[in-house]
Amino acid sequence: MKKITALYRSHTDFYNICIGLLLSLLLMIPYLILGTGSIITYHDQLDGELLNYILSAKYFFTDVKTYPEILNGLPSTGAIPPAPLFVLFYMLLEPFAAFLLSQWIILIVGFLGMYLLIRRLTAAPFVSLISAAIFMQLPFYPVYGLCIPGQPLLVYCILCLYQPEHPASCRKFRRGILPVAFIFLYSLCSSLVLVGFACLLTLGAAALYLTVRSLINKTAPPWRLWLALAVLTAGYLISNLSLIRQILFPAPGQISHKAEVIYTPQDFLSSFAQVFYPGVSYAEAWQLVLLPLAVLCLLLAAAAKLRHDTADTLHLRSCLKKAAAVLCFILLLCTLCALYSTPFAVRLRNLAPGALSGFNMSRIAWLLPTAWLVLTGYLLFAVYPGAKAAPKLSRWLRCLAVFLVFALYSLMILIHSPLRLNISKLLKGGDYYALDWERFYATDIFEQIGGAIGRPKEDYRVVSLGIYPAAAAYNGFYCLDGYSNNYPLSYKHTFREIMADELAKNDYIRQYFDCWGNRCYLTTAEHSNYYTIEKKWNSGFHDLALNTEKLKELGCDYIFSATWILNADELGLELLREAPFETENSWYNIYVYEVK
Repeated sequence: MKKITALYRSHTDFYNICIGLLLSLLLMIPYLILGTGSIITYHDQLDGELLNYILSAKYFFTDVKTYPEILNGLPSTGAIPPAPLFVLFYMLLEPFAAFLLSQWIILIVGFLGMYLLIRRLTAAPFVSLISAAIFMQLPFYPVYGLCIPGQPLLVYCILCLYQPEHPASCRKFRRGILPVAFIFLYSLCSSLVLVGFACLLTLGAAALYLTVRSLINKTAPPWRLWLALAVLTAGYLISNLSLIRQILFPAPGQISHKAEVIYTPQDFLSSFAQVFYPGVSYAEAWQLVLLPLAVLCLLLAAAAKLRHDTADTLHLRSCLKKAAAVLCFILLLCTLCALYSTPFAVRLRNLAPGALSGFNMSRIAWLLPTAWLVLTGYLLFAVYPGAKAAPKLSRWLRCLAVFLVFALYSLMILIHSPLRLNISKLLKGGDYYALDWERFYATDIFEQIGGAIGRPKEDYRVVSLGIYPAAAAYNGFYCLDGYSNNYPLSYKHTFREIMADELAKNDYIRQYFDCWGNRCYLTTAEHSNYYTIEKKWNSGFHDLALNTEKLKELGCDYIFSATWILNADELGLELLREAPFETENSWYNIYVYEVK
């Protein structure tokens, strides 16, 4: 009988995983059809992180320590990709194909990890399928690799390593090799700075707690948890060796621009509310639908107690107790994030020296999507499996409730996902107007510009105005501007001299650059921080104040501007040609000004 049950379960799991793979393909279809016409969230992806992968892939087999394409020579420690192992995709494929492959991989890993984790925690295949299907739909950023989508599989592997004989563990994962291998792999496919430190702190705290408890109870210490911590730490040390070396043994005079970052405090309650719902950037879980689900669980528990259904009461009580424990963990993370943003904490951060000042503890909130979906799994488990002995009508109503939660959750995610935009574009065709991959990088326009200049690109330097510098760098131009979270402070000061008069006109852009400065761009008082000026605006820069002498000192030959510079003659700028560079469907008009 046990063999038959095990066989049934294995078949069920196999079919559910196949459903997950099919769903991942369905989610990829709009991107495959649209190709480079796909609408991709460009903030922190196309405008920055993608270039880190491209440059890392380009110089992978060299000893180059400075990338000349951006920021007039950016140290490689300022362009570390968030998922180092994903650089292999950009070595083998074109950037868009590598990006889509990354996206498909995180969908599969996200589904598989959450399925196995909820399967182990609840032993309910259907609930695991629903929870995993919800998790994989969250709008993860492919450039961040497995930072968030790989967490469920990481937790599952740690649990398998800690309790290898657990009956709900996958048979192959009961051996220590596979869990250890994925724990190490996760460290190579995620970022130590963005989420790795939070994983290490959480795992370390759990191992320490269980060790102390084992000493009190005189039982065997959790050596396997310490092994998991050691493997994860080793992986992050290997993949971040150059960054760690820079922090611990900085070269003389090499001070990061982060030394001058000034953080702005928030009050505790507003910060807590933001982290709790909808969540910090890149880690939103859109979990509002859990509120009616939790109420339903409480009503079912009350009904079970009234009808003296002992089995159902115990089941619901057990699920709600575990859900409450997960909720306490979520509240703890939200509290820590909120405390980290209070005036007292921010004052200490601003006074902290070196790397301590740039350390962003609030990114522990990146653990929240996984925690919210584990909570979802427990609540769904409370509703669904306890109905086996109930009347048929009750079973159908509970199944309907589970499907309704899945539908509402999926709808909530879709509303906030770029997938919705791409589906709309497929339905509306050429009438849909949005900034997509092709229009953002404008390869066709930059080919025209390169041909018109007629010089090897490595022989001259450019800056962009009203356009993200990433577009020029993507197309092979060597830029004085760029986006980096770790570049020399001396260069920030030098670059600031170019637009000092512009910054003096507007307190917002001045504070944005001086107090943060990751975007080392030409910023204007007239257009503020808008870097995708559309040609349909037919606007212009009327009174631009740039220090063109400083531009020449830095070796700048050309300015790529998304609109007219009406006082170009006063600045000593000359149009390469009167007509802008554009195509019929382009987002930009690009005027190329030569710095005389």
